Formats: sequence, structure tokens, C-alpha cells
Amino acid sequence: MDDAASAQPARLRQRIIRATEALIVFSLLMYAVFAPHSIAITQGSFLLGLSAWAVQLFCSRNVRSLRSPLDIAILGFFACCVVSSFFSYDPMVSLKGLKSPAFFLAFYFVSKKVSSLRLAIVMAGLIVASSMVGVAYSAGQLAVGRGLRIESISPESVLARQNLKVGDVILEVDGQKVKTAEDISRIVDSQRGRVRIRFSRGETIGEVTVSRRAIRRSPGVGVERLGIATNPGRSFRVSGFYSHYETYAEVLQLIAALAFGLWVALPTKRSAMGFLLIGALALLIPTLFLTSTRAAMGGLAAGAAVISVASFQRRTLLITALGLLVLAPLAFLSVERFRGISFVDPKEGSTAYRLEVWQEALGMMKDHPLIGIGKGSEAKAELKEQFGLYDGGRLPPGHFHSSPIQIATWWGLPALVFYFSMMTIILTRSWSLAKALRARNQTKAWGLVLGGMGAVTAFNVSSVFHFNFGDGEVVMMFWLLTGLVFAAGRLAAEPSNEQSTHSQPPSSPDSSGRNRRRAQEEAVESSVRAAGVTQR
Repeated sequence: MDDAASAQPARLRQRIIRATEALIVFSLLMYAVFAPHSIAITQGSFLLGLSAWAVQLFCSRNVRSLRSPLDIAILGFFACCVVSSFFSYDPMVSLKGLKSPAFFLAFYFVSKKVSSLRLAIVMAGLIVASSMVGVAYSAGQLAVGRGLRIESISPESVLARQNLKVGDVILEVDGQKVKTAEDISRIVDSQRGRVRIRFSRGETIGEVTVSRRAIRRSPGVGVERLGIATNPGRSFRVSGFYSHYETYAEVLQLIAALAFGLWVALPTKRSAMGFLLIGALALLIPTLFLTSTRAAMGGLAAGAAVISVASFQRRTLLITALGLLVLAPLAFLSVERFRGISFVDPKEGSTAYRLEVWQEALGMMKDHPLIGIGKGSEAKAELKEQFGLYDGGRLPPGHFHSSPIQIATWWGLPALVFYFSMMTIILTRSWSLAKALRARNQTKAWGLVLGGMGAVTAFNVSSVFHFNFGDGEVVMMFWLLTGLVFAAGRLAAEPSNEQSTHSQPPSSPDSSGRNRRRAQEEAVESSVRAAGVTQR
């Protein structure tokens, strides 16, 4: 009787663990599917799985301490963020802002709860496949167009007198989006007062007001009164399902790096999977160009270069080099086409803005080196006045457009040291793991690690010019891919997940040759375990 009573809690714990494990797998799959599109569903899926994992830990009481160098770097960075928030110029804003750095928990969730290499591969495939939906949506946006591009304008037109020019794109009239010239004519006739026209000229958004009476009295009827010829505007930077093109570009570069790494590791490139991955890259890269985001393009190029070097394959190195030589001019042309600027121009608006705010940030770092000013505190009037932020108010307020600079300014130089340590450890571990997995011919895990390493490289290169670590959509994808890398390392080190190794035929029948090969295999296995088991 006592034995039956004591067995009931154990059975209950087992049922809870089985139920939560199913919930965790569901949340991981949802995380992978929606990470390329929706921050709300992505974070919701992660939090659901994290809650289920917390229930498991409570039931099993199997909580292990985090003591690896990477754990120390991650937790040290977050501790700096917490301390800085309490001593911030605006503590309430800074404490609320801890949500973004706290999503490092997604790394531990993915790296520890992906239970099989098959699940990891399925998640990677879902990420790439799901991104095609955003690519298709972006293509649809371009096909439909956005606003009305002025193709010609009569010198007598009332609009020409308000400095509207050929090439300008009319976005809104009296706060209403317009798709045809008839829309403009209808709005002119249906409202009162001056007509407000919002337009884009290159990257600049402007607004002019025009006399409604003057338009109505112009020669002709309907759209003839406007004195313009228009077509749908298609010179805009695509943003997928996100609200901003830079966010979309950052996510695209990570997914493209993952797809390239998976392709490089394929034993047979001329296979169905090989063609699917090449097809995905053939769509992802042009879509990235259509965002016209220079830092993300450079980041992907760096990520692809690292993947090709880490592959230790001359053919891959050659293909990557040729690909970059062909794609570089196309990247330059896309920037000139959609933004009207050269790829590198220190006097161009966004570059000049960065150079100005970076210099201002250095002044704040000098005065607040240890704990920074606290997240969001640059909006305080006293700081704006003290440091003459945003060129003394002549530039629009924003952030500092660089992850390292933003981290040091907000959370202090110790936080920056932990951040660099974290990224360095991730990259060095990934390199060691990729080398070991290649030697063991574990191609599936190797592809995941190559793709993740390329994504981390791309993330860090573009972070020099973008605050991508503070962009929720981007950082959730970053932790997802990084978690898959360490999950692959952990799973590859488990005997049940090892793939058969294709050993070379012996060069001689003597026992010394067999001993040497056995020693080599043991050394490789030790490397895999050292790279992968650390995060168990």
C-alpha cells in the first residue's frame, strides 16, 4: 500500500514531463516557423516553451549550475545591464528595457531542449522554407507598387510650383494612401483647405501643401488638372512582414548564411536538397539587395567567406570568391538604384549621421565608463544639453546605430568586454566544432554549425553599423541559430546520434598504422565533446 502511494507522485511527474516535452517541441517548431516574420508569435512561442521547461526543472529538480566561460560571459553581460539600469538617469525606462538582453534565455532553451539532431535539422529547414513566404510577399509588394512615381510634370502644373520633381514618389494625400492619379483627383474634390502631399525623394520624406482652389481651377478635368504623369512607385526598400527594411535585411542575412552553410556541408550538391538550398539562396540574396542595406550585405559576404574557409574545400572557396565578385557590383547598383547614393560615401546622410552620433557617444563613454548612462537615458533633456546630442538638436533623435557603441554607452565598458567575450567564445567554439564534425563526416551537424557560424559572423559585421543586438526580431533569430549550433555539438557528442564515419583504407597492414588511425579518431572525438558538451 505504501509502495503504491509513493509511486503515484513519480507517475504524476512522468506524465507532466511527457506533456511538457511535447509542448516544448511544439514551441521550438513554432519558434522556427515564425522567427522570419513575427516578433509577437516568435517571443510567445519561446515563452511558452520556456515555461514548460521551468515546470520540468521544478518536477525533476535537475538544475545544473552554469560555469562555462560562455555562461560567465553571458551572465556577466546581463548583470552589467541590470546594475546599469538601477543607476540609470531614467531607471524606470532602463529597467523596462532589460527585456531585450534577457532573451539570452532563448539560447539556453534551444541549445538544451532540442532533443535530437533530426529535430535540429527540421528546425533549420523550417527557418529557410518559412523565409520564402516573406520573399514572396516582398515580390508582391514590388509588383503592386507603393505610392505614385512622377514620370513627368508640366511646368504649368500647380504641383511643380511646390518643388515636386520627376522621380518623386507621392505616398499620401491628406493622410490617405494613393495608388492612382484618380485617387489624388478624388481627394482634391472631396476635402477642404490646402492639400497636404507627403512624398519621398530618395531616402528623404517630405511634405508640401498645395492650394486646393488652384488645382480645381487648373485647365482640364479630373487628373488633367494635376499636370503630371505617374506610374506605381517601385523604388522602395522591401521590408517583408516587418515594419522596417533594416530589420528585414538583418534577418535575411542570418537565414542566407544558414542556407549556405547547409549547402556547403551536403555530400551531394546535385541532390534535391542541394537544388532547394541553392534555389532559396537565389531568392534570399536578391531580396536582401532589395532592402538596399549595406551593412547586411557586407555581413553576409563576411559570413559566406568564413563558411568557405571553415569548409577546408578549395572548390567551395573558389565558388564563394567568384560569387562575391559577381554579386558585389549588383549590390552597389541596388544601393544606387533604390537609395540614390554610392555604396561608400562619408558625406551621405545616414553615414554622416552615424559619424556624428558616434563622436557624441564617445563623450558619454568617457564620463560614464563603468555603468553607462542606462538604456533610453539619452532622451533625457539634461543629457541632450550636456553632450549636445544629435548635433545640438539639428539631427533627428534616435540611437547610436552600432551595437558595440550602444552597449558601451548604455551599459558601460565592462558590459562591452563581456559582450565581445561572448561573441569570441561562440565563434571559436563553432570553429572547433565545425572542424571536428567535418573530420568525423557528420555532415548534418556540420552544416548546422557552418551555417550558424556564418550567421554569427554576419551579425557581428553588420553590428558595427546597426544596433542589431537591440532589435528584438534580429536577436531572437540570432539566439535561435546560435542555440542550434550548440545543440548540434551536444547531440553529435552523444553516441546514439553519431553517424557512421567513412574511414580511409589503410595504407599498410601493420598494427602501427591501425594504432595511429585509432589515436586520430579518439582525438577527433575528444574535440567534438570539448566543443559540444560544454553547454549541456
